[in-house]
Amino acid sequence: MLLQVNMGYGRQSACGDPLSLWQDRPAKQAIVNFVEHVIDPSDAAYVPPEDRIVTIDMDGTLLCERPLSVGMVFVESLLHELAEAPQLQGRQPFDAVRQDRLDTLRKEHFEMFFGMSGAGLDEDAVRQKVRTLARQGRHPRFERPYRELFYRPMLQLVSYLMQKDFIIYVLSGSDQTVVRTLCAEVAELASLPPARFIGTVVALDVEYGAHGPVFYRLARELEPVNLRTGKALNILYRIGQYPIMAIGNSAGDCDMLAATLGSGYPSTLRLLLRHDDGQREYAYPRADNSGSHRDGPGLCQAQAGEDILAVSMKDDFRQIFEPSAR
Repeated sequence: MLLQVNMGYGRQSACGDPLSLWQDRPAKQAIVNFVEHVIDPSDAAYVPPEDRIVTIDMDGTLLCERPLSVGMVFVESLLHELAEAPQLQGRQPFDAVRQDRLDTLRKEHFEMFFGMSGAGLDEDAVRQKVRTLARQGRHPRFERPYRELFYRPMLQLVSYLMQKDFIIYVLSGSDQTVVRTLCAEVAELASLPPARFIGTVVALDVEYGAHGPVFYRLARELEPVNLRTGKALNILYRIGQYPIMAIGNSAGDCDMLAATLGSGYPSTLRLLLRHDDGQREYAYPRADNSGSHRDGPGLCQAQAGEDILAVSMKDDFRQIFEPSAR
């Protein structure tokens, strides 16, 4: 059975454990210890609330990203929808759709997908299409809506941090409008203001009519695309502060984790989620900075230091997804 219900969840919640979906292992204890130190005014590691910045990757850290991220599922659905338009003949990535070559193009030119896919659409239409996908689309393996594919222990961690006056930012290489709209479908994230979601920004133009402004998408992204070094750059461009805590799952998050080293505070925390549970989710390797694949403890250490905390989905999560209602 792919989705397992943790029968002890209710008992642990009743006992007041804010991280009841986490196993009582070193990862959970390290998180709790870090939080308790930085919120204690009498502790040398104390951080005032306005500086308790946390950056969390979305795809693969908060939300299932296999076999494709939800952002890419949305992009490809738009490409298929628009590919037959006469004015798009002879243009990529629309030709790749007609020639059934999307897999190849995605690997070679990942960064071009977001802007090109929605060119000419207005932002309200894009948001509505994302909502429809989140609610009505079905994951090919788990056969449930995409908005139900957020990891419950990670959402519980977000709630715990918010209760302790941490300021949460969600970062993703996916289209920013997709990130904001998709996360708004989840109660734990819906309370965050839109500025807390940082994705790849698609260029817009605006026209003014009788009913106010209408924002139309252009066929390009604004730099920097929110991947790898782009995440570190956007942390400064759009947050203006270094995080004291960062959580990712792949080599694409190393620069975001390393940004914590600029905070100036004595206590910071960097976490990497390991996808090692092929039964309940997926088990897959991570790419290191040389481009090779491995799943060892050395990932991101060149940028972010040797004290990165590994979180195992298999060993640290009591439950992964919301129990199925079926």
